[in-house]
Amino acid sequence: MKLIIHPGLHKTGSTYLQHVLNDNHAPLAKRGVWYQPQEGYPAHHHAAWRILLGDERPLVAMIEQARTTDCHTVILSSEDLEGALYDDRALHAIDDAANQAAVGEIEWHVVLRDPGTAFASLFAQLQHHVYADAFQLFYDTMRRGFVHMAAPMPDAGTPYWFYCFDHLADLGRLHSRAGAGVVAHDFAAKSAFPGASILEHVGVLDAITTLPGQEARNARPDRDDIIRGYVLRVAEAVPDENDQRRVIDGFLGCLENGLDNIDTYAAMVGERYSDSHRAALAQFASAKTRPRPDPVR
Repeated sequence: MKLIIHPGLHKTGSTYLQHVLNDNHAPLAKRGVWYQPQEGYPAHHHAAWRILLGDERPLVAMIEQARTTDCHTVILSSEDLEGALYDDRALHAIDDAANQAAVGEIEWHVVLRDPGTAFASLFAQLQHHVYADAFQLFYDTMRRGFVHMAAPMPDAGTPYWFYCFDHLADLGRLHSRAGAGVVAHDFAAKSAFPGASILEHVGVLDAITTLPGQEARNARPDRDDIIRGYVLRVAEAVPDENDQRRVIDGFLGCLENGLDNIDTYAAMVGERYSDSHRAALAQFASAKTRPRPDPVR
């Protein structure tokens, strides 16, 4: 049994790829590739959130179900697993699952996008879930090479979000700590859809018979939609209308400033990490494999 892990990254077309995998679950299974079908949203987020906390059981169950259907390969996909590039608890859980379910080979397939473009898209995306200050995101990214958000949605969803931009350092660490094959895919490469090269690598791209529509693309919202989203997030945190009036000027000032400067921040992020991005694509263009070691501890 082989396990393919697709941890995004965030803002690299993951949602569209997950729709492709979910919609084509049956033809992929006939070719021996198991993508655990999901109702509603097509990603394996619920399993990923437990894996991030060190719980291997959802993945064990997924692998065992694949085995009952005579599939030889399992694909696990959730961009929230980007946290595994940062937090070894997920690596422990995945390795424990592999040992329990007799998985012989693990490969991580990571889609990389220009860091500056990904940064700008991330700021636009976060308004769906939390309030994010553009300069704080910029500061964290420039200082550390990543952004970490603890408990972004308390009592519901992922335990944290992790967004990486120093791609060579992050993939190098993943390869070293996971002891598994790591393959980097270029978001900018010409292909049928972002992440299609993962299915090419597995040898089942021709099994895809259905492509989703544009609604499956998590497209970047425009400026007005970003503002509306962040207004809603602040209203959730400060539901009292009198309190909202007390903070509205300061909040809108911060938001407008962020929107006015996001292109500058994104350009600087791109400049800082462009060499790392290109080097990661070159170094991890094919699987860096090694025998499966004992569990990471």
